[in-house]
This record gives sequence, structure tokens and C-alpha cells, in this order.
Amino acid sequence: MRYLFWLLVFSLALPACAQRKAPRKAKTTKTTPIAAAPKTQEPVLVYQRTPCYGRCPAYTATIFADGRVEYDGQRFVPLLGKHTLNLPPATVAALLAEAKRINFAGLAERYAGNTSDLPASIITVHPAGQPLHAVYASENIPENLQGYINYLNGRLDPLAGVNPTE
Repeated sequence: MRYLFWLLVFSLALPACAQRKAPRKAKTTKTTPIAAAPKTQEPVLVYQRTPCYGRCPAYTATIFADGRVEYDGQRFVPLLGKHTLNLPPATVAALLAEAKRINFAGLAERYAGNTSDLPASIITVHPAGQPLHAVYASENIPENLQGYINYLNGRLDPLAGVNPTE
């Protein structure tokens, strides 16, 4: 019995002793910090066309400066589901330049009325190094913003396969 007692004590004490580490020697070489992993590129523009009670095209296009477009077709578009598409970087630059031209950052955050069956456009513009600005537009849309929405539709609807006359 005494033998089992000492065996049990020894088996419990052995792992505790094994975890002790030998003292470390001081490093004599200079270390350099590891470079931080690059940040994930953020989108510069997100354009969402919301559904309506009719057959309105509904999709979201998340656009990056390099021309990559993360597209999600939801309703009444030929291209349904999530896809990665591409735009020329010059087109992306033109989309941002047009937002700057109409002073997108100076627009109100919401243009809406009381009609519940209208589609809306939700636009988020976030040029590199500038603050993000988002606008929800369904009714009472100022002329310059409606022009920008039409401009975006003309550039992005073809990616979704939407006929420009729809």
C-alpha cells in the first residue's frame, strides 16, 4: 500500500518538475521587428440597388481601387449570386472622380419619402485617405445625386447583365 502511495506522489510530481525550464542566455544579436501583415484592401465604393414590389434589379457591387468588384445579385438580374468581376482601374477612378465632382461628401445621408414600394440606391464612397460617406436615396433625390445614380447604373448594370432600358 505504501508503495502505491509513493508511486502516486511521484507520478504527480514528475510532470511539475518537467515544466521547469533552464535559464535562458541573454541574446547578443539585435532583432528587428517583423513587418506587420498588409491590411486587407478596403472598398472605395459600394453600390446597392434594393428590391421593390415589382421587378426592380437588386444587387450589391463592392468596388475596390484595383478594379475588383465583389458582386452579389439578389433579384431580377441575369447574374444571381456572389461573383468576383472586374472593372478597369480607370473606370473605378472615373466613378470616384464623378462622386467628387458632384460633392458626394456634402450630400445628406438620406433622401426618402413615405412610399414603401420604391427601390432605393445605397451608395457608400470611401476614397483612399478620405472619410467614408454613405447616402440612402429612394425619393426626393436631388438632381446631381440622381445623375450620379444614373451614371453608376450605366457602368455597373452591364456587369450584372441588366439591360440599360430596364
